[in-house]
Amino acid sequence: MAQKLDALGGRGGEEWDDGSAYDNVKKVYVGQGDSGVVYVKFDYEKDGKTVSLEHGKQTLLGTEEFELDPEDYITCVKVYYEKLIGSPTEIITALIFKTYKGKTSQPFGMTSGTESELGGGKIIGFHGSASDVIHSLGAYIAPSSTPLTPSDTVPAQGGDAGVAWDDGVHDGVKKIYVGQGDSCVTYFKAEYEKASKLVLGSDHGNKSLLGAEEFVLGPGEYVTAVSGYYDKVFGLDSPAIISLKLITNKRTSIPYGLESGTEFVLEKKDHKVVGFYGQAGDFLYKIGVKVAPISD
Repeated sequence: MAQKLDALGGRGGEEWDDGSAYDNVKKVYVGQGDSGVVYVKFDYEKDGKTVSLEHGKQTLLGTEEFELDPEDYITCVKVYYEKLIGSPTEIITALIFKTYKGKTSQPFGMTSGTESELGGGKIIGFHGSASDVIHSLGAYIAPSSTPLTPSDTVPAQGGDAGVAWDDGVHDGVKKIYVGQGDSCVTYFKAEYEKASKLVLGSDHGNKSLLGAEEFVLGPGEYVTAVSGYYDKVFGLDSPAIISLKLITNKRTSIPYGLESGTEFVLEKKDHKVVGFYGQAGDFLYKIGVKVAPISD
């Protein structure tokens, strides 16, 4: 039987309850207003069919989406809420969704006020309260039987500018592209392997006229660490990644960029890199890794 987690947030609006009779949550839509989250919609999966339920009120700003990969599921929702001027009770100001495979959504809203979490297992349903804003959000947790390898997250290094990105968790890394500009790394992309299939990661940052250099891994090769440097460069308000170097179980790449500034190393003993995440805009501002135990 599913476990019902109490709703986080305020006590305003009318209560709604999507129930727990679903197999999974496949997609989330979040709409923002001037001061907080005003609309949520969930695409649930039930016996191979999609059931969509919505709450709150959309604005002209529309919605943003977070779609889950096949066989992945939400394990945690970070909920931010506070009492704002003109509001008699707390409202939800931001939501962040995290999945079992290590994928994290962007923050939907402003991460201000009280921070709390809904989690503890596979989330299969939501409940809460809403009016023309979302006042509270709770969840239903079901035991998970999905045979996935858990991963750990190594904290990202660099500056805080740009937009957060997350490639999720895979079985391994097959190829990495790094593009440089005049003074820092401007572009990053990875190709992964998942269930013996090639998975193309998204482009992060922007390629310059210099293009991108490639680092291709061979059979039986895997990334064990990523080192690099970050620093404040002229014209940028935040530090950016200056250079990256990839270390595998067989070799070390050349440094992609100038080795100056603050040095960092992303690694965990007896683990391999199975995913990347970070922040990027016109430049690569921050980078971190997801790691999994090295299997014999």
